[in-house]
Amino acid sequence: MPRYREIAGELQREIRSGEYPIGSLLPIEAQLMERFAASRQTIREALRIISEQGLIVRRPGIGSIVISSEPPTLFTHSIDSASEWLRYSNETYREVIATKEITADFHIAALLKCEPKKRWFLIEAVRRSDAFAAPLGWAQFYVLPKFASVVDRRDHGRTPVHEQIARTFGQVIEHAQLEVLARGMPADIAPYLGAEPESPSLTMIRRYFGRNDELFAVTVTTHPEGRYTYVMDMRRALKSNA
Repeated sequence: MPRYREIAGELQREIRSGEYPIGSLLPIEAQLMERFAASRQTIREALRIISEQGLIVRRPGIGSIVISSEPPTLFTHSIDSASEWLRYSNETYREVIATKEITADFHIAALLKCEPKKRWFLIEAVRRSDAFAAPLGWAQFYVLPKFASVVDRRDHGRTPVHEQIARTFGQVIEHAQLEVLARGMPADIAPYLGAEPESPSLTMIRRYFGRNDELFAVTVTTHPEGRYTYVMDMRRALKSNA
């Protein structure tokens, strides 16, 4: 784990335990640098993490003020370019739980928007972050059986599956879809996430199409309530005066 994440985790634990109560100030950067024997950049990155978690706010001339003892949202994924919505943050990784070949029944076909009885290779995994113990979500990757060997790649848990398919097989993504929906937590995956069946959850479905509009991969990731926030920040491009 990177040093700044270790420091962020330690500060998070101290805030949760009440060592730094709500309304109090964290030590200044110089004090944290001395305590953790770390550079200013490392300390600032650690403070950025716990600020994004909603535990502190940083005020110029005042310092880092504790505003919550628990993160309102476990993980925030900020998107500021069109390409980034195709993938999850590099700050997360996947822990593979199971793999198998399946045939899409009518329920799966409706979810993936494919024809019934289509063959898929299914990879099931828990998505985690280096900074948190609690899992962020349950990920299901449906890929064409001819791409099943991507699960054996050394970088499988860190690299998006569609990128692995592109690198290994030369598969081109002609277009992709992102669908976001709210649903009850499926009972079969709730135990892996420490969630109650049918409790509120957020599901992200990404579909990847290749040549001739062939659907070659679909990812379905389900997040328990309060574990994941998806933020898109798009800006209008300024026109040139030329």
